Amino acid sequence: SVLTEVVQQSSLLLQFKQKLAQIQYRFTLLQENVESAKESILDLDEAITNLEMVIANLDDQITDANKQILDVKSQKERKSMEVEALEEDIQILELQLEDQKVLVGELMTLLYVKRDIYFDDEGVNPVKVLASPGSVSETLQKITYLDLIEAENQSQINKMVTLSTDLSYKWGELRIKKEELEALDVRLADELTRLEGERLAQEELLDEMMGERAVLEAMLESADEREDELLNEIKIYEKNVKMMEEKLAGSTGLLSEDQKMLIEKIEQEMLENFNAEEAADFLELDWPVSPGKGLTAFFNDSGYVAAFGVDHYALDIRANSGTTIFSPADGVVQNVVFDPTSTKYAYILIAHRKGVMTLYGHISATAVSVGDYVTRGQAIGFTGGSPKSIGAGVRTTGPHLHFEVWQDGVRTDPLRYLSLEEVPLDTLPEEYLDKIQKLLEAQIKEIQAAMGL
Repeated sequence: SVLTEVVQQSSLLLQFKQKLAQIQYRFTLLQENVESAKESILDLDEAITNLEMVIANLDDQITDANKQILDVKSQKERKSMEVEALEEDIQILELQLEDQKVLVGELMTLLYVKRDIYFDDEGVNPVKVLASPGSVSETLQKITYLDLIEAENQSQINKMVTLSTDLSYKWGELRIKKEELEALDVRLADELTRLEGERLAQEELLDEMMGERAVLEAMLESADEREDELLNEIKIYEKNVKMMEEKLAGSTGLLSEDQKMLIEKIEQEMLENFNAEEAADFLELDWPVSPGKGLTAFFNDSGYVAAFGVDHYALDIRANSGTTIFSPADGVVQNVVFDPTSTKYAYILIAHRKGVMTLYGHISATAVSVGDYVTRGQAIGFTGGSPKSIGAGVRTTGPHLHFEVWQDGVRTDPLRYLSLEEVPLDTLPEEYLDKIQKLLEAQIKEIQAAMGL
């Protein structure tokens, strides 16, 4: 009937309009993202410059710390040599002191024997002096000489004891200085470790910024081609819409007013329920690794911000180190940042159709190079992520794949592009549980319709 034909034509026209709205939405989004990407590149350039200055400053501090460590080590070596020399001097002096003590002891014994000739308990005995051989004057000279010898020996002993004490005191000071230098050496080594750790973290942040900039540049390079592609699609659907409107105009003249109102009502309801953003034709992606072990962090995950202090524009998929990573769709490898000898953050960037780019972080090995064309399901690398392992970077707590999806130059939630059926439900955010519920309900309705229920 005419009504059936008009309904069919109207439905087709509506589909064309909806498809046109989708493409126009994507075109507008692309233009907005191009401007946003240009601004982001400028912001990144400024941030990169500032970060490079921070790293340069850290390099200067590390250089100074290394110089101080070398200087302290040199001082320690000198102090050690001085301590050893003093220890030798002290040992020699102690030996000399012992020899002197023996000599003095022998001399004192002799003196005491001689003194017995002239002295008694109360001092010089006049009777002994008078009884001694020689004149009294000679005897008194001998007594005076004995006193001088005794005093000189005692003076030498006192000097040697004083010198020994001074050397011991100086030795103690040197030991204290050496210990202080050793403590300073430890502190400087700790400071150097801290500076090197901070530099590594800043360098990784710089690498991430450079990687983000590379994605934006790649997006801008392909933006013109993408715009031409979308404009061509817009022209096609505008032409189809115009053709169907002309065809429908001729048919609706045969309908009654009630029939026209019915068709308009149906069209209005369908248009009101249509959302160009939700209906946009996004590229469907396969999981790069199986999500069977669960997801550990989500797009814009507040828990990640609390743990690391930075936003998380990606999906973290738990996977053992060395798990094969598969390309989720056909594409071209845009960038590979990987050093098999370094623990610095490593990643692969792939450009796909429909303005989509995907990034794979914390890789432990790569199976592709820049410029390679990869197909859906092709192995591109291997996961990593264990702390201090190859390609892991600083911000990681365990083995997993860091998976990013960029849509027209803007990072977006990867779960919008992936099937949720393989994911353990207890690892999904609530919003996606609702999505799964709706999918299940839709599948049940399809089954019921097929069974005629």
